[in-house]
Amino acid sequence: MKKILITGAKGFLGSHISKYFKNLKFETYGIGHGDLLVEECRMIGLDYWFKSDVNIKAIKEINEKFDVVIHCGGSGSVGFSMENPYEDFKKTVDGTLEVLEYIRLYNPNAHLIYPSSPAVLGECNDEPIAENYIGKPVSPYGYHKKIAEDLCQSYSEKYDIKVSIVRLFSVYGNGLRKQLLWDAYNKMILSNSEVEFWGTGSETRDFIHVEDVMDLFLKLLSIEDKFIILNGGSGVKHSVYDVVNLIKEILHSDIKIVFNNQRNLGNPIYYHSDISKTKKLGWEPVVNFNQGVKEYIKWVKKQK
Repeated sequence: MKKILITGAKGFLGSHISKYFKNLKFETYGIGHGDLLVEECRMIGLDYWFKSDVNIKAIKEINEKFDVVIHCGGSGSVGFSMENPYEDFKKTVDGTLEVLEYIRLYNPNAHLIYPSSPAVLGECNDEPIAENYIGKPVSPYGYHKKIAEDLCQSYSEKYDIKVSIVRLFSVYGNGLRKQLLWDAYNKMILSNSEVEFWGTGSETRDFIHVEDVMDLFLKLLSIEDKFIILNGGSGVKHSVYDVVNLIKEILHSDIKIVFNNQRNLGNPIYYHSDISKTKKLGWEPVVNFNQGVKEYIKWVKKQK
């Protein structure tokens, strides 16, 4: 039986990974902060949970050899990085270095998958972004993700470690309790007049359903590349205006939507992925965005 280690397995992405690979008959191990009851582990498909900082010592003490390591641990918020740059660095950069060094020393045959972000590229034009685009991050989050990517490439080249980096665009799906879709829903149900959003509404994002991300991660396990960077997106751009109005339509709401025309610092205006490189692997997203959002809103309503 193959074994997979997921750092940050309690989180939105990590919990989906554990459940997905458990269904594929992997033995699943998770490590990260916070407690998980046995029943909670079962619900997200975790065979073993280790409450700990993500570091060499803690991973080594699990005393297993993993076929796959997916490193989801670390900071997941531009806003957090703007307010806490030191902590963001420790979580993202130091945490990634600990995982890489663990693999180098004790588990050199493991395949590391690192979920990164297009934030490494900073401001981009309103056109599909390729992986080789040379940009400049506009937030500590983006800078730190870029450093983590560079560490991954360095370890892959110098120590022959297999590393796949996926720059995930706007991942959504059941379980997500932050970002635009979650915020828009909550604003609309809590107001009876109008709701305000950042920006002009013309900002664009590329949404990818978490189920499509899982299929992409699985596809990565069959590639031969020792090191690869890919875009994990849908290749389709949606304006923030269209997204919030889609949610308004789903809710059958007559609420007024207002944009404050202010920049949300650290968040670029345009994000739209070029997934031609990813498609060459034989993968492309299948979840329709409108349908995916409807299913997500159903899930959110149940949580309320």
